[in-house]
Amino acid sequence: MARRVEIVPDGQYDPTFQPNITGRTRLSQTTTMAKFLGSHSDPNGLNHLANSDKLLLAKQYYLHAEVVQLINSSPGLRGAKGFENFRMVVSEGYYREGPEEDLDVTDGINYLKTNGRAVVYELINQKGEIAFDKTFDLAVYLKNNIEYEKLILNYDSYNPDGTLHVDIILIMPEIISPWNVTYNNIVETRFNNSVQATGELLEIGEEEEIEETGSEPLDESKPFAVFGTSNFGSTAGTKGYFYPLYTQKSKVGEESHVHTFIEYTGITFYMPLSNQNHAKPTFNQSLYNLYPSEKSSAGSSSSGGGDYWWIYV
Repeated sequence: MARRVEIVPDGQYDPTFQPNITGRTRLSQTTTMAKFLGSHSDPNGLNHLANSDKLLLAKQYYLHAEVVQLINSSPGLRGAKGFENFRMVVSEGYYREGPEEDLDVTDGINYLKTNGRAVVYELINQKGEIAFDKTFDLAVYLKNNIEYEKLILNYDSYNPDGTLHVDIILIMPEIISPWNVTYNNIVETRFNNSVQATGELLEIGEEEEIEETGSEPLDESKPFAVFGTSNFGSTAGTKGYFYPLYTQKSKVGEESHVHTFIEYTGITFYMPLSNQNHAKPTFNQSLYNLYPSEKSSAGSSSSGGGDYWWIYV
């Protein structure tokens, strides 16, 4: 449920009291504007922005700075319990739109980075490496302890060697002057830019290689829900969860129609005429198995560069 809040910022770090907003403008005890001005290898300045835009940007980053301070420990400041040996760092901050660039102004992440609402974070261990498993724990902690517009646990296999990468995309609501916000607290999990779950976090990890004597059978104890892009019939081009679906027409038990998907080449699914759900944002896990089916609490997929398992939380 959406919750409207009037924020009362710490006067010491309220950017509205600053005569000039720069990279040195402090937003919390441990965080300045510079932390959000681009990635480590591609920092961005603020000189191209009007003073009013700098202030709006600083106000949005104030919300993010509060989260960073909550997690990270520093001299004289204890971070969140369980994350004392890790650092939550900005991997993608402010995004400056190119002269010929046409960004998606609806919910495009790059557009939301142009106004300070979206920031991409990585959790780093003491060796300077991404703490892969611990990132999931961080997402769960944030889900339960802060407020936000949307929290995205974001996995991808775009590394050259096909290994998994994970980060957290945190989107804050737009601040309506002076400091009014509406928190929607939406949770989402993505894999290779495709939504895997809404309203819940889904842990994805690499499957260890094992000797196989044959392919594992699908769990068809329940009908399937398929997340994909339809490429057949009246629903062609739509994307979301489709259910209930069967891989064998004989199991439908009544008149049915066909569905095929871009992501599942060569596979035909069958949906009963009496119960049709097309391109829905969510599905009921107690009624349907997500295709490919989960094996008890975990399942596998060959999407991307390797084999992976996932767990719903």
